[in-house]
Amino acid sequence: MLDLFEIAIIQLIAASEANRPLIYATFGNQTLVESFWTVYSYMIDQQATVRHLCLYLQQYSSQYNKSTLFEFILTTSISTLTIN
Repeated sequence: MLDLFEIAIIQLIAASEANRPLIYATFGNQTLVESFWTVYSYMIDQQATVRHLCLYLQQYSSQYNKSTLFEFILTTSISTLTIN
């Protein structure tokens, strides 16, 4: 089952590929809003691409991890992402 963090990244990928703005309803979940903004800002600073986001999702889902996807992204350098 996908969590809200995974859904947010998938929505970002879809909006980016469709060349559309991202409109994501958090239904008052302020933690999600703040966390997403932190991750989004980090990805902009790192010049992350859709390819990088897909690699983050792939590598996050392939390992048992107690952290959230957002924590995984913030602690995993883009340079360490590999294609499996």
